[in-house]
Amino acid sequence: MLDTQELERLYRLHFRTVWNICLSFLKNPADTDDAVQETFLRLLRENVRFQSDEHGKAWLIHTAKNVCRDELRRQRRQELPLEEAQTAAADTPRIDETLEAVRALPERYRAVIYLFYYEGLSVEQISRLLDRRENTVRSDLCRGRARLKKLLERSKL
Repeated sequence: MLDTQELERLYRLHFRTVWNICLSFLKNPADTDDAVQETFLRLLRENVRFQSDEHGKAWLIHTAKNVCRDELRRQRRQELPLEEAQTAAADTPRIDETLEAVRALPERYRAVIYLFYYEGLSVEQISRLLDRRENTVRSDLCRGRARLKKLLERSKL
C-alpha cells in the first residue's frame, strides 16, 4: 500500500495539475474539488507504483480525465440546484485571465491547450492521454490557439 508520506508528496507535487485538469472539464470549483479528491482516492485504492514523477503525473492526469468524464455523465442524468452548483471551496487556486479563457474554449480544445501550455506535455503524450491521433492533437492545438487568441483579444476591448 502507498505510504502516507509518498501520497502527501504526490499530492503536493501534482495537486495543481489535477485541479486544473478537472476544472477544465467540469468548469465548477466545487465539482472540481470532488473530482480531485476522487482522483487521489483512486491512487490510494489502486496502490500504484510509479517509475518516475512524470509517470505519476501522466497516471493522475489520465485518471482525473476519467473521473471528470464519469461526473459529466452523471450530471447529464440529474440536475443540481443552482446554489449547490455555484458553491466554491475557500482555498481553490487562483485562476488568471488566460486560464479563464482556456476554460471558455470548447472541450475539444480546452484539454489539449491546457496540457500543452500549462503542463508542458508533448503532442505525443497528449495523444496517448486523450486517446487521439497525434495529427488530431496538432490540429486541435492550432485551432484552439486561434480561438484562444480571439477570446483574449475580445476580453481586452
